[in-house]
Amino acid sequence: MNSKIAKERISYVARPDSITTSEGDFLATHVAIKKLKVLEKFDIAPTGGKSFSEEDIFKKYILNPEDRHQFIAIYGQSGTGKSHLIRWFAARYEQSKPKDEVVLFIRRSDNTLKGTIRQLLEKPEVQGISNKEIYERLVKASISVEENKLKDLIYHNFIIEVDHDLDDHDILLGNVMKRKVVAFLNNEIVHDFLLRKNGPIERMYSKIAEHSTVDRDTIAQFEKEDFLVSQDLYESIQRAGGDRKAERLALELLSDEKGATTAKRIADYLNQFRNDVIQRCAGIEPGDFKQIFLDIRKELFRLDKKLTLFIEDVTSFTGVDTALLDALIEEHTGKRDGESLCRISSVVGTTNNYLQHNFKDNHKDRITKYVYIPSDVLDEDGLYEFVARYVNTMSLNEDIISDWVNGHANPEDYPIHDVVEGKNWEYINVGHGKKINIYPFTKNSILYFYNNVLEKGHQTPRYIIRDIIEPVVRDAIFNKEKFPSIDVKIVNVNTTLSFRIHSQLDDQDAADRLLKFMSVWGNGSPDQYEENGKIYISAISKDMYDDFSFPVLQMDKVEAPKTSPQKKASNNAITPKVTSEVSIDASEIVVSAAKIKKVNDANTLLTKWTNEKKIDISATVGAAGTVHSAIYDEIPDYLFTAINWQVEGITMDNARKVKDSAVLLVALEGQTKKEGLYVLPANWNSINIILAFIRWKEYGNKSWNYPDADFDAYLITTWTESIKKTLVTKVSEYKSGIETKYIEAAVAAEIYRTILAGEFREKSLKNFNLQTLLASKPNKATSNSHCSEWKSLVSVMSQKSADVNNQQTVRRYFNIGQGGASTNVVLDAIALSKVFGKVKKSRLIIEPEEKQNDDRIKQRRDAYTFLNDIEERIESVAKSELENGKAKLQRIYDAFGDNEIGEDELTEFISRVKKFYEEANKAQVNVKEISLDGIKKVSILEKAISDIAAVLDEDDPLTIIMAFSGDPVTTINRLINVIDALETEIAKAKTIIANKKAALGPDGEDSADNNRYSAELVSINQSRQKIEGMVKV
Repeated sequence: MNSKIAKERISYVARPDSITTSEGDFLATHVAIKKLKVLEKFDIAPTGGKSFSEEDIFKKYILNPEDRHQFIAIYGQSGTGKSHLIRWFAARYEQSKPKDEVVLFIRRSDNTLKGTIRQLLEKPEVQGISNKEIYERLVKASISVEENKLKDLIYHNFIIEVDHDLDDHDILLGNVMKRKVVAFLNNEIVHDFLLRKNGPIERMYSKIAEHSTVDRDTIAQFEKEDFLVSQDLYESIQRAGGDRKAERLALELLSDEKGATTAKRIADYLNQFRNDVIQRCAGIEPGDFKQIFLDIRKELFRLDKKLTLFIEDVTSFTGVDTALLDALIEEHTGKRDGESLCRISSVVGTTNNYLQHNFKDNHKDRITKYVYIPSDVLDEDGLYEFVARYVNTMSLNEDIISDWVNGHANPEDYPIHDVVEGKNWEYINVGHGKKINIYPFTKNSILYFYNNVLEKGHQTPRYIIRDIIEPVVRDAIFNKEKFPSIDVKIVNVNTTLSFRIHSQLDDQDAADRLLKFMSVWGNGSPDQYEENGKIYISAISKDMYDDFSFPVLQMDKVEAPKTSPQKKASNNAITPKVTSEVSIDASEIVVSAAKIKKVNDANTLLTKWTNEKKIDISATVGAAGTVHSAIYDEIPDYLFTAINWQVEGITMDNARKVKDSAVLLVALEGQTKKEGLYVLPANWNSINIILAFIRWKEYGNKSWNYPDADFDAYLITTWTESIKKTLVTKVSEYKSGIETKYIEAAVAAEIYRTILAGEFREKSLKNFNLQTLLASKPNKATSNSHCSEWKSLVSVMSQKSADVNNQQTVRRYFNIGQGGASTNVVLDAIALSKVFGKVKKSRLIIEPEEKQNDDRIKQRRDAYTFLNDIEERIESVAKSELENGKAKLQRIYDAFGDNEIGEDELTEFISRVKKFYEEANKAQVNVKEISLDGIKKVSILEKAISDIAAVLDEDDPLTIIMAFSGDPVTTINRLINVIDALETEIAKAKTIIANKKAALGPDGEDSADNNRYSAELVSINQSRQKIEGMVKV
């Protein structure tokens, strides 16, 4: 950390509401969300089912690839990161949006009713909207009364509504009760109570005022609790005197038996008037709001535009929420009042509670997708990264963040602060080879705060910032000499540790502070060990104690903990920290009876397997589910981490493809519905291996911290070594004894794609080098003159991103991780040159017998599928393209009367065309002059003609498509267009000339007249001769 910078930056960075942070700080602290749920129907707290990442949802839904009307509701508890996610979606969409899309991001900081209208009207695309002047006046007529007067206005409007209630709402009160409610609300004490801070009137005020500090997730309505009367409140009402009806209602609301029922009834009754009151006080009617939206959609339709709308917080539309939802769910199909509406795609944030209670059923039915953000949205690694990015961002000057954002905020360029304090503390890997020092946190402390400090339901990003990051960092940078001084309860204090500390320190405060540090930042054990020359006390290095001037006390010296297999980052929920007395000595940990039973049930199933030689573990629950998890998750995750595949001669790309395939790395003998590269035989040794993995997960929570874990670790490591050679061979092979060669197919297909996309435009493969292969990018759709077969093939290649996936295979295959890491890579140039040379030499042909079309690893098989799709079509593509080019070229030959056309001929043609227009003008022959701009570059024209001419008699598809890769037909079409237009004008000129000649009369008549037009006749005849000589017509 750099505390000097952090002292200035913490207030700007550590803001629970992401919308108030700058764009740079927002992007710098962003951690990808991976546990989102997508639902068809509303479920207030869905569990189970598939989880999606934010990137998955962005590509599948937010980008709206089907270009349809949609309404996506993003919901979750307050603080789960809805605003953050919507802001991220909006930022990503701005980078990827189609040209005809208008994007409106209604931010939380300005999504009051008038603020929303203001944002709508500021879009340049709606400057021609109907009634715009009226709407602008509506926005400018902002409420000018000060806060207390506006709150009073809201309050008394509810009294007016009750006074004038015509009983035309769903919830009715009798006349007697209505008079009681009016008297109650008119009471001075009740007035002050309901206008209190965070009371119901302030909640509604926040939806009108543009600078309210009320939590924007708060729903602006009366709640039952607002009318529950305490004894103190009742006594205050009594002392104030006034209308007895108010006192009698207050007494009823004080009652334990009837109070809650009456309070809810009053709250529900008053909420019926909420929309009318808010609209009146804001100076906006629901009809106004809906009409604005409809007018905007009509205007965008007129401009052939579409609208994508991101709304961070729909609760801010309280008062016109029904009108807003009506406007958003109205589809663009069909007509409305004779006018069409543009297509609208809406992404709206809201809370579980608001969505459940304030959305009408017909609105819920029209929501196309629900995206749920769970409270535990961050897994363990995500939690570490979340904290790390905030620590890093507040330790960087704002201009460094701004420079990164201005450079497109590429993850690989993510700035890391220079560590001033805490150089020996832990680091968190955030990808792209970058690590962040997390001083003043440790991983232990982050988990401890998350599991033991945050309340249930508050384990969300907002509260992680508010209750963990900000207080701990402030404590470290402003109160370092007393750190940790924050009030945090130590759960299940290790009595031995506490005794050791307090027996060696006389200063009680210092002892308590050290106990807190060792229990929260460490593992709470009274043990000390040395590892790699460093001393660790309670799993905290001595250097970390020194940073805060803690005394080093005598503890039990033990051996350093055994190194456990590297754990792959999981997407599972954060495993709660063990809150019993924790010790390095695993024998002290008591495994629960439920976990022991789970392992025993798995053992029974596996014993049955060894007897019957068959097993079905397709289920994900019960004993089968326990074994399923070991075979599908724990074992492959461990093996892919434990084996250095590159050292064993396996490329990272091949290993990744095998891991991501449907084929198991390790399967069980007789396992139904699945095959594996390596098969565990049905014997007792296999049972021991599987049970060791199950105990590692169940007893140790994916660690070796449980009784007899050292023996399990020994079993697993020795087993891994014994099967490694066989496993490596299986991964490297297509079939027994035959190495996988999918990379050759991928390279051949990528060369084809590069040519077909127009990224390589030469006549032979001679100059197709490695730079061309690796630097090319999938071609974006552009207009061209290729034949329909060519365009169809390009389209086929892009289906399901096949071209992108194949290109990634080519690029990744030859990457070598440095030091076994996957983040820092170098290129295996020797292997790449060998494969590339072989493919070029064969002219992209892989003989049928060499193809591995039936590779059981689909991800490798995809390379052959992609190549086959090209090969099946390439001959017809080349034939059609050549026929098209030949016809175009013949048109030029016919016009020029020659099939030898070079730059000289083209230059002469252009010169004569210009001369034709000059002579026509002189002779006053009225012809339309044709633009020659498209054919001025005769060298380009000549090359296009010669490229096509060179392959007129060619029958090799590869040679033909290379000749046409640069789309020469588009070039020569410009010449043909000139010829066509010129011939039209020549024909017109002939007619004009003939008419003029006829007007001179028959030969031999009045010689004076002949002499009179002699000059014109000479000019006309000369022009005609020149025209006919230039173009054969």
